[in-house]
Amino acid sequence: MKKIVIYTAIAGSLLFGNSCADLDQEPQSFVTTQEFFEIATTSDISLFVDGLYNSMWQGNYGFNCRLMRINTGADDMTTSPTKLNNVLNYIRDLYPNPTSNDADFTTPWGFFYKVIYDANMCIEYTQVETDNTSDTNTRKSLVGEAQFMRALSYFYLVRLFGDVPFYLRNEEATDAMPRTSVAEVYEKGIIPSLQQAITLLPAVSRSGSSSRPSKWAAEACLAEVYLTMAGWPLKKGQEYYAKSAEVALGIINNSGLSLTENYPDLWKESLKKQANEHMFAIHNSVADKMASQYGKSFYPADFYPNAGWSDYYADPDFMDEYPEGARKDWNYMTEWAINATTVVNYKDSKDGVPAISKYYDYDNGNPGASAQSNGLTPIYRYADVLLMYAEASNLATGSVNATALNCLQEVQKRAESSVVTTTTNSAEFDNAVFAERGWEFLAEYKRWFDLVRREKLAEVKPVEWASSIYKANNHYYLPVPSKQIELTGWKNNAGY
Repeated sequence: MKKIVIYTAIAGSLLFGNSCADLDQEPQSFVTTQEFFEIATTSDISLFVDGLYNSMWQGNYGFNCRLMRINTGADDMTTSPTKLNNVLNYIRDLYPNPTSNDADFTTPWGFFYKVIYDANMCIEYTQVETDNTSDTNTRKSLVGEAQFMRALSYFYLVRLFGDVPFYLRNEEATDAMPRTSVAEVYEKGIIPSLQQAITLLPAVSRSGSSSRPSKWAAEACLAEVYLTMAGWPLKKGQEYYAKSAEVALGIINNSGLSLTENYPDLWKESLKKQANEHMFAIHNSVADKMASQYGKSFYPADFYPNAGWSDYYADPDFMDEYPEGARKDWNYMTEWAINATTVVNYKDSKDGVPAISKYYDYDNGNPGASAQSNGLTPIYRYADVLLMYAEASNLATGSVNATALNCLQEVQKRAESSVVTTTTNSAEFDNAVFAERGWEFLAEYKRWFDLVRREKLAEVKPVEWASSIYKANNHYYLPVPSKQIELTGWKNNAGY
């Protein structure tokens, strides 16, 4: 096993145990990875690719948990002010601790590289014919999913850790390989992989829902990649805002996707397979052992009848700025029962901060009774495409076109928001779009990355920023896991 990757177990490893190896062979042996793909049926490869999503989820404490914890460094969420020795406070206060928060770095590092390792195998070894049969097209789409998942994993890695080890063939990984620059990972890995995914993926995903990516999900990821490259740390500016706008506009004009009419319907268990707005998401299921952490983690410490773990609360200042309307009503809980006869306002609750109720419909059984729940972990929605186009087109040209204004207004009107933007002043419109992204994607794993690429942490969290590790070291990166530093001899990110 290469030391560079913590977890490299094959995602579809059970397939090896059920493979066509001759058990009477002398001596007995297992097929190699390449041999497996040479004999694998399309159904086998489909199961292998399904393993990529299981790897990213990493049980209940993978993507859903770790990305939410990292987002407490943003301004839309906060942590319990009364929980003793709460290690999330280090992240909240913009001073992540390499020791106390180690699992928050090691876990995503591990599952993203596991996805990359397994995706590399699928991309390199899957046998695809040149004909136009249904079986061949299915295999192409499976390779497209692997390309998408590899690109998505590298995209998160460079945003979280900066320079990272980069390889597209597993034999390239060595103990002594250096960290590759962020710019090179984008140009040689992320963008080409997404371009391949767009070519190979169908317009309707393999599952028919957002649990698997379509070409439109890959294009949404590419639009976000360009949007991110336009900002910190690469700061490629107008050219890349223009690239992002072009890709987003293509989705708007050609995908046939649309906003879900009622915002709350996006977050209901019975409706999560609707495919008009959700473009890519992890579909969580307790029964399938892929539960989310939307259970007790989001309930207040004094909630009745089942006290929550109060891992995540809504930031009260952010909530005060949030426009009134149906979206706000769904996303926030500002009063709750603390016993059989008493309901209190959040200000009079144990922790004194409001709760995030966005994901409450996903509970199993009584509210707050279970540590785990169903639901989905949203990664790309059509609303994201609309707001990416609105932001990118304006910043690319310094002007607000009619489509950009309509995109912003579509999201605002669906939210039944008390704020509907009419300005065509470029600076005012940019402020409105950025604010709307924060409100629309409350607690959806996006706010931290938006604040970083636009370098707005100092603006929205001035007190924490003043003494932050990020200000002191002129970057926004988490520490590379200490075990990787020990194994490879790399120099960690500054300040760690």
